[in-house]
Amino acid sequence: MRVLIVTALIALTACSTGPREELPPPQLPQRAGVDTTVAARAEGIEFRATGEGFVLDIFRTERIRLTLTGADEPIVFPKPEPRYPAWNGMIYETTDGGRRLIIEVRNFSRCPSGEPTVQLTLDGRAFTGCGQSF
Repeated sequence: MRVLIVTALIALTACSTGPREELPPPQLPQRAGVDTTVAARAEGIEFRATGEGFVLDIFRTERIRLTLTGADEPIVFPKPEPRYPAWNGMIYETTDGGRRLIIEVRNFSRCPSGEPTVQLTLDGRAFTGCGQSF
């Protein structure tokens, strides 16, 4: 019994020899790696839609980013409050620099993968794809 108490005291003394510097936990973007979902959340993306010819990112904060296939730069729009129509989904209507974007997220209409259908209209040009919330 006495040996057990002495061993415990030695162990406690060894642990308390001074303050131990702990490294801070890695920040989320450092952990993102190649996982697209974690990377999108780290960037602040709330909803992403992809389809033939586009990638759409709706951020938690004040912007929507639309990247067209073959375009050099993404188009950034201010994020309005969504409208919630009678059908299950959301509608965003926004303009910036003379360009108009309408986004319809249709939760009742599903893609083959089970994700909601997304319909975009950019300056009268229509796109269709599938979306995912993060």
